[in-house]
Amino acid sequence: MKRFSAATLIFLAGCLAGAQIPVGAWRDHISYIRTTHVAVAGDIVYASAGAGITVYNKDDRSLSKLSRIHGLSDVDISSIRWAEENGVLIVGYANGNVDLVVENRIINIPDIMRSTVSGSKRINSIKIAGSLAYLSCNFGAVVLDLDRHEIRDTYFFGGAGARLSINDMEFDGEFLYAATSSGLYRASVDAPNLLDFSYWENLSFLPGNTGMYVSVALFEGSLYAVSMSRPGNYQCLRITGGSYEQFGSPSSTSLGVRVSGGHLALFDNDRLFLYGQGNTLVREIDDYGYWGLAVRDVEIDGDGELWVADMSHGLIRVRGDNFRILVPPGPYSNRVYSIKSYPGRTYFTAGGHDAAHTNLWLRGEYTFFSDESYSFNIDWDIHDILFVKEHPSDPETKYVASWGYGLTEYRDGNLYTRHNEGNSTLRSIISGDNFIRIGGMAFDKDNNLWVTNSGVPDPVSVLRNDGSWASFPYGGIINHSQAGRIIINRHGHKWMLLPRGGGLFVFDADPYSEDRSADRTRRLSIVDEDNRRISNEVFSLAEDHNGNIWVGTNIGVVVYYIPERVFEEGSFPARRIIVEGSRDEERGYLLNNETVTAIAVDGANRKWFGTEKSGAFLVSSDGREQIYHFTSSNSPMLSNSVTDISVDPASGEVFIGTSAGTLSFRGKATESPGSFRDVYAFPNPVRENYNGPVTITGLVKDSIVKITDISGNLIYETVSLGGQAVWDGLNVRGQRVSTGIYLVFVSSPDGMQSHVTKLMFIH
Repeated sequence: MKRFSAATLIFLAGCLAGAQIPVGAWRDHISYIRTTHVAVAGDIVYASAGAGITVYNKDDRSLSKLSRIHGLSDVDISSIRWAEENGVLIVGYANGNVDLVVENRIINIPDIMRSTVSGSKRINSIKIAGSLAYLSCNFGAVVLDLDRHEIRDTYFFGGAGARLSINDMEFDGEFLYAATSSGLYRASVDAPNLLDFSYWENLSFLPGNTGMYVSVALFEGSLYAVSMSRPGNYQCLRITGGSYEQFGSPSSTSLGVRVSGGHLALFDNDRLFLYGQGNTLVREIDDYGYWGLAVRDVEIDGDGELWVADMSHGLIRVRGDNFRILVPPGPYSNRVYSIKSYPGRTYFTAGGHDAAHTNLWLRGEYTFFSDESYSFNIDWDIHDILFVKEHPSDPETKYVASWGYGLTEYRDGNLYTRHNEGNSTLRSIISGDNFIRIGGMAFDKDNNLWVTNSGVPDPVSVLRNDGSWASFPYGGIINHSQAGRIIINRHGHKWMLLPRGGGLFVFDADPYSEDRSADRTRRLSIVDEDNRRISNEVFSLAEDHNGNIWVGTNIGVVVYYIPERVFEEGSFPARRIIVEGSRDEERGYLLNNETVTAIAVDGANRKWFGTEKSGAFLVSSDGREQIYHFTSSNSPMLSNSVTDISVDPASGEVFIGTSAGTLSFRGKATESPGSFRDVYAFPNPVRENYNGPVTITGLVKDSIVKITDISGNLIYETVSLGGQAVWDGLNVRGQRVSTGIYLVFVSSPDGMQSHVTKLMFIH
């Protein structure tokens, strides 16, 4: 197992060091490591990495980033290029969307994305020719006018209604060249109608003239084109006039060719070759001093420095024999299956399984976020990590559950043991193998770890606090092959999801007793008061501060309001919450017909819901009032497909995992410490250039908060949400308060506890 710390890879992370974000603010937690394109714009270097762009300033050596948080309109960046004449960074996306980053603004051009063109609209590459940008797309080429910020032309490639994918384009001043899925084409820019495919000539003298051509570049009067005769068989051709010759060595991995800074770069997954005048090889790179190369793009700046976009390392600056990795802090990848937050620290797992609960074979990876920094843990010996939990009495002891590789225990950052068939009661779905699928785990109040073991006769095991194991033969009672997430409520009852239509299983058992006859168990079909089935397709569950059990299904949310009665005889119905609309016809069930993939409860007992297709919701504690509904169209949400949600109980920061990566939103509510402990206002002082809210935290639940000036005049009054209150900095007349000292008086609802703190405003 190798454990990589962000500090070992991100040499300039200090340039991005930050603090807590204000209430109501967003930030991303996406990876900037898997870099695919690089663009040099004078003293600024851009490198695209999936959902975001690394921005490096050569003058002050600072790192920053661009993502939807900072104004980009989309995710899944497929190409970037700098247009020097217009001073524009062009950002193309896999769905055909386009952003123009111009000075301090971002102009969105969604025409391709919104067009009626069928099939993929992916922008594969961008060629700049003066004030025009030629976008190579999966349906043809689009000409973008950078002066007018509008689409000028669209060239559809292929005769008789066919559509050829264009992978790359080049321009020599007379001819446009297009590397397509069916050969290399050219057309004169003076042709009467380039929209007519008949004006495009296939260079039929080339080998594989109807096969895949992936990239093309012009260097010293010759055209260099990379063709792929079949996967794993790439070659570069140097084309001069009507003849060609093979250039460089064939490759078994994808070849790329790029001209920049008076050099020709030829690269594959293992090597980078730089050629100068006369096609002389001037540099070969096969090692950065770190493990492996995965070059995807190259540029050379005016100072002769080489900038590499690498899929394994991020943006790399090459100065002589010195290699420097430049990556903003973030997780190792954008995959997120589950999120678990503790006070001041959060874990993101990057494993998973498909809808049929078969393995994805993703490397064993999770990211730890704390004190505004990240560290990655990658275990190459396991795959598909689903959950991480800390031991309640020792945060340095962590348990990692995987789908097929059992339970791994780490202590003080090191592998301690793997719990498998040889040393535990966990069982493999494959006889004689250690292929153990863990579907969930939870600690009880005595620090016993309960684990669900999917696909075996004993689907529940417990790692007792003394280190011994026990199993529970509930397979016949459950009569369902899948065992999923588990929670333990205040009564000590274990509630367990049965994925893929199994409903719920609830049990109460003594972890140290060998007598199973005393166990209480119940398999639940989710039914209403009339014993009619609501849905057994269950995806999420949580206990709220009142002890109610909230369950997310494929048709919305249900609640068990008196869960302690689950083992009583007779029907045990769930309740569906009815929400009122402004009109009678809007009255309906909470999140009706939505697949609810995640549920989290904040410090004010409000509920956060993640959905499969409709983003994230925050509702009131009783579920009847919608407070927020965040989607990719009204917020920086990376995707409307939410995988998990977790709330940091200390800060109220809400971490939202999506299919495109993770981001967070600073909520208003925190968990109350139970007494006035470490009460403080943030920010303090409030500077003249700050226009956000002021947060008072460390409060008793439902504290009465009064803010006065130094003379005792009341400025603002509110009640805290959990352990936190928020003030907009305005007085009773709706005006920004003046420079001065302000007093914050807080008291518990019963008046038995109180506290005073100070706050300064500066104008």
